[in-house]
Amino acid sequence: MINKKTTKSSSLKWNLQRRLEFIDYRLCWCGHINRSDLVKFFGISIPQSSLDLAEYISRAPNNLEYDRREKVYLRTKNFKPVFDICDPNRYLNEIYFVTSGCLSGAESYLEDIPSVACFVPPKKNVKLEVLSAIVYAIKNHQAIEITYSSMTHPEPHTRKIAPHAFGFDGVRWHVRAYCYNNEDFRDFVLSKITAVGQVFDSGVDSAEDVKWNLVVSICVVPNPKLTEAQKKSVELEYGMENGEVVFKCRQALLFYYLKTLRLDPKADDLSTDNHIVLKNKEQIALLLSL
Repeated sequence: MINKKTTKSSSLKWNLQRRLEFIDYRLCWCGHINRSDLVKFFGISIPQSSLDLAEYISRAPNNLEYDRREKVYLRTKNFKPVFDICDPNRYLNEIYFVTSGCLSGAESYLEDIPSVACFVPPKKNVKLEVLSAIVYAIKNHQAIEITYSSMTHPEPHTRKIAPHAFGFDGVRWHVRAYCYNNEDFRDFVLSKITAVGQVFDSGVDSAEDVKWNLVVSICVVPNPKLTEAQKKSVELEYGMENGEVVFKCRQALLFYYLKTLRLDPKADDLSTDNHIVLKNKEQIALLLSL
């Protein structure tokens, strides 16, 4: 199926498309836009900002109306986003990134954000030289020596790994790599790598990492102990269809996904406090044990 929004903007020059998306975004989440907003954010001239607004109006004439008293364009009741940039998840991610300090206000399309309280995990000390070396090794199919410490081996020690991918568990970043010490593919927490040593030209083929390449389907349904009304509420919250939703993840990250969702394939559904349970718990339990 062709995405009409993508098709509509595919022929636009990149800088013009950014400014039209900015207009769309400000109207959607701030409710207004004027020429000075474009001038201030993009550093363009007043005439150019007028042309941009005229271009947007030609594409979505029912999305905005000019308030002569306030000298500003206001979002109408008939507003419908022109670009995918107005996706609700993007908005929530943006206010999270601004609140957590990962994104500055000057980089955000938002004029202001509502009061936000959110959990910001402690920042992990990932060293620039370590991450840079790992990224380079991945791109050039190299193996490298790292100095690493873990809960099972708390004293810093040297390992030879061939990294090929990154994984995020919601709190910590991991590098997925073949470990020559253990002769197996494993996850290494980036913040626990304190140094990078010798570089080797030969790495490994990521296709050999079976657990990384196997995509697992986690089928989730409302907890059977809930009332029918509560089940409907859970279905709405998780975007379920026909009473279930499927999350995709790599087998190598299955443990982390289940932990984030508070799902345990060994738990008794009627005794858990979680609002969701696994429908395919036997399959997940088997994959988790491998």
